[in-house]
Amino acid sequence: AGSTVKGSEIVREYVRGVGGRQDATVLGASSFSASAAHAALVNGASGHAMDYDDTQLSTTPDRTFGLLTHPTIPALSAALAVGERLKVSGATFLEAFLVGFEVECKIAEAIDPEHYRRGFHSSGTIGSFGAAAAAAKLMKLSEPQVKHMLAIAGSMSSGLRVNFGSMTKPLHVARASENGVVAAELAGHGFTGGDDGLDGQWGFFQVCGNGADLDRLIGVLGKPYTILTPGVSVKPYPCGSLSHPSMDAMLEAVTKHDIKPEQIQAVRLRAGSNILEPLRYKTAKTELEAKFSVPFLMSVIALRRKAGVLEFTDEFVSSAPGQQLMPKVTGVFDPAIEAQGFDKIRSVVEIDLVDGRKVVQPSDDRYRGAPDKPFTREELRAKFTDCAQLTLDAARIRQVIAGIEGVDTLPAIGTLARLMAAGAARG
Repeated sequence: AGSTVKGSEIVREYVRGVGGRQDATVLGASSFSASAAHAALVNGASGHAMDYDDTQLSTTPDRTFGLLTHPTIPALSAALAVGERLKVSGATFLEAFLVGFEVECKIAEAIDPEHYRRGFHSSGTIGSFGAAAAAAKLMKLSEPQVKHMLAIAGSMSSGLRVNFGSMTKPLHVARASENGVVAAELAGHGFTGGDDGLDGQWGFFQVCGNGADLDRLIGVLGKPYTILTPGVSVKPYPCGSLSHPSMDAMLEAVTKHDIKPEQIQAVRLRAGSNILEPLRYKTAKTELEAKFSVPFLMSVIALRRKAGVLEFTDEFVSSAPGQQLMPKVTGVFDPAIEAQGFDKIRSVVEIDLVDGRKVVQPSDDRYRGAPDKPFTREELRAKFTDCAQLTLDAARIRQVIAGIEGVDTLPAIGTLARLMAAGAARG
């Protein structure tokens, strides 16, 4: 789905203009082949374009939910591109993806949370290491080469939170995907980086994060694998994950009490700074801003009682109903919620009705898509279908789902990549 948005189209056309090798498939709309690094760039941009990709979970209260990473896309984009270039099997691809996912999550847990609070976007910065690790696994880099690769990736890593709500936020993940491939390829060719690229005096942890808790990294890779414990949160809505429990609370309130938009006098979202600061747009003018706008995210639920790929468009955001309802919605800082910590997403939705009634709905700590309230397999397929129908017909979607669910048995991962890239008519 992300390949259909304007920002992804610009990145795709940029890579088309550069030209070069045709080693790996660019997925989705207007598909073509590019070098592995450029395919990772374009697919990474598409993968994060709608902010619909998964979210890493916190394991302790000081590692704030939402301040870690969107772990899948960098490792996936790199592993898919390099795996196709090297003609590896689905099982080999899957192993490399899981290695990259694990490295990315453990580094994100280890680095001081000051990294994110300073304004770095960890999906971009730390995603580079996940992509690099996935690529290194496929390229079978030696231990010295991996050491240089980490230093190279650390020097390439960036991404600033000021860009949230713009095309550059997905570019962070796109560049992380590309950075990882480039760092691994350079190291594989003998390119060198400085010693102690992660934890040295001038390494990534110290310069970008005020240090790290190395006990969260050294000796614990795969013990347990983060993808299993604590698991990962799959998004029910294509927007910032910090809003999702609040959107579910709003949905429960309007459906349980059958609240119509014209009945609403005011809506207040009571929450802590972990929610209110990132979701900073008071009135959204574009779908990119809408993903980080409390007024829009509450309004869309009141107006449509859902929020999928068809609700997050510039046309819907700028429409009269949304623009008229957003001024009635405010975010309110709640010290009591703030004091409970940031390991969970906590909030309370308050709705004042024109007839004088007041509806109060707290959010549920067990948010949809998280490991303790997971999507069913059918719900996952429905989400995939909702996204894929923007570029693939119904028959092709069924083929792709079968390929994904049997990825470990595929003789060549490139077969699946090309299947996802076919520009079939919408069904």
